[in-house]
Amino acid sequence: MIVPHSTRLHEKRVHIRVHFYNMYPNVPHRKFQLIFKAMAGLKKRNNTWFASYYVNGKRIIKTTKIEVSPSTILPGKTKAKMEAELKLNAQIIANELEKAAKGEKANTEIVHAVAGSSKAKALLKGKAHMQGVDDFLKDWMKSRTEKGAVDRDGKAVRQFLCYLDDRKTLPLDAVTPHHAEEFMAKELERVSSGTVKRYLESLTCAFNSAVSKRIITINPFKGVIPSKSSRNDRQERDAFSVEEVQKMISDFPNEWPDMIQVCLYTGGQRLGDIAKLKWEQIDLEGGRISMTSEKTKRRMNKPVIEQLKEILQRRHEKKINDYVFPLSAMRHSQAGNSSKLSWDFTELLRKHGLIVRHDQKAQGNRRTLAEKSFHSLRATAVTMLRSMGVSPDMARYIVGHDSEDIEPGYYRPQEEAVAESIAQLGQAISPQSPSKPA
Repeated sequence: MIVPHSTRLHEKRVHIRVHFYNMYPNVPHRKFQLIFKAMAGLKKRNNTWFASYYVNGKRIIKTTKIEVSPSTILPGKTKAKMEAELKLNAQIIANELEKAAKGEKANTEIVHAVAGSSKAKALLKGKAHMQGVDDFLKDWMKSRTEKGAVDRDGKAVRQFLCYLDDRKTLPLDAVTPHHAEEFMAKELERVSSGTVKRYLESLTCAFNSAVSKRIITINPFKGVIPSKSSRNDRQERDAFSVEEVQKMISDFPNEWPDMIQVCLYTGGQRLGDIAKLKWEQIDLEGGRISMTSEKTKRRMNKPVIEQLKEILQRRHEKKINDYVFPLSAMRHSQAGNSSKLSWDFTELLRKHGLIVRHDQKAQGNRRTLAEKSFHSLRATAVTMLRSMGVSPDMARYIVGHDSEDIEPGYYRPQEEAVAESIAQLGQAISPQSPSKPA
């Protein structure tokens, strides 16, 4: 279809007035008066006009499905006039394609009027008819039912939508690796690389869902991770000395002395894994504790050395529910993670003079971490094991770190050797007097 038109050019600004009023009386006249201050470019390819525009620095070429030269000359028209009208139609479509690609709402009525319904649907596929980023991610969040996933993924989604700002209505297939990389770069200015890595993992999962459902063909977040130089911002935790460990066992209240010892005697396991430890995981007669890391999902069997057995037997005599440490398990459950317990432990460290409070602020929204925390017990375990002559691979195996030199799937030390190494740890740490019962 040829669209009647008139144009005026003023200093490279093209004002296009499209008059459809007589042809389409049911469509408001204002819908067909378009003013463009900047327009997409046009290219000729095999008698078809193609739109040319840039999105995030990348050049995009899309067909407008409009002919360059008409196949038939209508009565009362010249070939030159019809070619000019076809070019204008192509320009209108090109502008709408560029708007849609940049996250603006395309004027579908104009495109349908210019190109016809069948061509318009093909032109707008994945643009006006595809779910927007905002709607898709909110729908995806409804499938995240576990509290940990809701908190973790929800934060990532909110930050990405905040980054997109008024572009969050972009059709899903308009999100490119450039968006993912730019989002990563901006977040690295604000928070730690570890936090950014978790955001990217959540968003990769979300867009993988879209690929699985065949909404999009490529995941824009695939392979987008902070570089090694970016990961150098990690704040290292100091290890505790043997004297500091013994002071905590002696002076800390409630369940903490036993939790500290169970942590160390299982090779420095993480706070959440210790807080949620259940009696069903423990085989005192067989001398083994079965653990699955909350963070890495790695399954481990820990030998029960003599010092650990004494603690567990004493606690089992006074057990009140399924958890070895019921108060800490409840605290962990209230928060959905170990953040509250970690804060409690840090405050105890300050109270007993093992760390001092720093007022220095980190860059952006990064947290300034205390130089020591419950996580420092992992460093303590590794440091002590290495100082006792335990090999690096054995130390990593006990703590649960993957070996840098040997594929963990191939390193399988004998249980007796593991127990012997941890027993050395127990002999060095075990205080002269037993810890007070909690």
